[in-house]
Amino acid sequence: MVKTLRISHPALFGTRLDETIRFYTEILGMEIVLRQPNLDDASMEHLFFHVGSDNFIAYFLTKEDRAGLRYAPAKPGIGGMNHLAIDVDAASFAEALERLRSEGVDVRGPVDRGYECSIYFKDPNGVRIELLVWLTPPPPNLTQADIIRRAQEICIGRGAGYVEDQDMQAAIRELRDGHPDARVDNVPPPDVAQDEVDEASWESFSASAPPG
Repeated sequence: MVKTLRISHPALFGTRLDETIRFYTEILGMEIVLRQPNLDDASMEHLFFHVGSDNFIAYFLTKEDRAGLRYAPAKPGIGGMNHLAIDVDAASFAEALERLRSEGVDVRGPVDRGYECSIYFKDPNGVRIELLVWLTPPPPNLTQADIIRRAQEICIGRGAGYVEDQDMQAAIRELRDGHPDARVDNVPPPDVAQDEVDEASWESFSASAPPG
């Protein structure tokens, strides 16, 4: 059986070389660990930004803006990437929000995502970025996969439609203590029809959003 290890990197195209480097290194605090000519197109540079924990963003950026004219701008839709989500801690979340706003970046949010809080914005090439922070930070000795998997089971067990922070807390307690947690309230599922659809994900980041 094939066993995948992790996502090594998304690979993105762009034309704003200097702006992109500054955005990811100075504003988002990432390190460039690789910079070399694109092996498939000498008019581009190939960069690896280190996101953290051996996760990377690869960027193919034209050395001159005019060289990118032959590439059409990306459009949302089937087969396209909706957004790139990046985990941060609470301190970095607050710092990023303040820095992005001070740089004049259009930021949507913060948005309540049940067990996490998110902000959305675009990089210099129009790539949609989400920074998210867990409301209850995952302990270092537990994997996010284990926590989310168990929280999903707890959520279903209480008849809810979405995983909430209380489910994550219960999952963490159970996994940490090694036994089922019985302190989850029996909360009815949310009324999806009456829930407000947040503008951040619907208007700006929906996969079905029209090109623009």
